[in-house]
This record gives sequence, C-alpha cells and structure tokens, in this order.
Amino acid sequence: MKARMVTAIGTGLGTLGLLGAFAAPAAAAPQRNCAVNLDTGAMTCASSEDRALRAVGAQASLVIARTYTGANYTGTVLAWVQGRECTPAYDAELQWDDLRSTAAGDLNNKISSVHTYHQCDVKLFDGINFTGASSTWIDQAPVLGSIGDGWGNRAGSIKFS
Repeated sequence: MKARMVTAIGTGLGTLGLLGAFAAPAAAAPQRNCAVNLDTGAMTCASSEDRALRAVGAQASLVIARTYTGANYTGTVLAWVQGRECTPAYDAELQWDDLRSTAAGDLNNKISSVHTYHQCDVKLFDGINFTGASSTWIDQAPVLGSIGDGWGNRAGSIKFS
C-alpha cells in the first residue's frame, strides 16, 4: 500500500511539473524611464520619460543622450539632460563619475547601447572616476559591444561633449 501511495504521489508531482513546463511565460518587466539633470544633479525614474524629465526640472533642458541597459535601445532607459547644446569640440563639458549611482540604480557595467543628440557625444570609462581604459567618442551605438574593444556592459563612468 505504501509503495502505491508513493508511486501515485510521484506520478502526480511529475504531472504537475510537466504542466508547469507548458505554462505561459512570465510577463517581461516594464521598461523603466529615468532621467538625470546634469546641471543640477537631480535624478528620478517614472512611468514615462516625460514624467521623469518634469520631475528633475528638465522642462527647458535638452536630452543630450540616452543610455540603455539592453542592446538596440531596449531595457531601462536613462535620459541625460542639460540646459544647452554640446559644442562640436571634444572637451568633456559634463560628466558622471560613478555609474553605480544613477536614477536607474546601479548601471556600473550595465549600459549596452547609447544614442546622443544636440551635437553631443559620449566617452565611456572602464572604471569609476574616469579610470581605466576609455572608449572613443561615441555618437550612437545600438550595440556597444561592437565599439572598439567592446564597450557593452563595461562602463563605470561617462563624459559628455
């Protein structure tokens, strides 16, 4: 009797496990929309980029770059804003020295794509405080892993020019 009960329980659990294999996949996490005002240091995330920009006081500011945690401009997006356009010279006008501390949380070694606007480019650094290797100046890159020695999920700090 014990053997049959154990067999029945084992068969039942096996069936449940098999049914679980056919269950619908979990819904993807919603995209997070975050913003950093480089002029003031204010940062936040919200349900939309417009709300995040308003919350950091960026109504009159320009989005100069967007970084994404996923390749091809997917995943959590972080909009970097300032009050003026960048200049065409590569002179590192603004910077963020520690990607562990952003509106989107810890983005150290988590940025996979970047797009810039208003004559701006970005330079990525391997380490915090602009240490280690650095990328070339980047205008846009849907796959940062294909830039130079591969910059996908590698940056610890960022400069804007």
